[in-house]
Amino acid sequence: MDSKYLVRTVTGIAALLIAALVFSLLVCRQESFLGSSFKDMDAYELDIRRMSGTDCHMMELEAGDTLRVDFHTGSGAMRLEIKAPDGTAVYSGTGRDASAFTVNISEGGIYTIELTARRAEGSINIRAERH
Repeated sequence: MDSKYLVRTVTGIAALLIAALVFSLLVCRQESFLGSSFKDMDAYELDIRRMSGTDCHMMELEAGDTLRVDFHTGSGAMRLEIKAPDGTAVYSGTGRDASAFTVNISEGGIYTIELTARRAEGSINIRAERH
């Protein structure tokens, strides 16, 4: 493997990670959160006892992957949006009509998961199933 190619690849990945961190610090902020959370490259989980504000997570997905979503709003108001790399919503909802579903990923890239809550209690569990 060409060392210049490897350096460009590592530099590109580092730039994407820095951009994701800056985005999450500037745009996605929690005003108040009481509960537990777990986030990694394949999962986004919140067990919310009380939340007001916005929380975000980013996942790098490939075409053919599937997101398995369990989303429950117990009280208050919550809105979940899952956005494709181009910013279009592949899912937007409150968790009241459909609480367990899958989202098929047709385009690879970095997807943004954004949860907005107002005096809310509930849970969200999103798992990536890789193809």
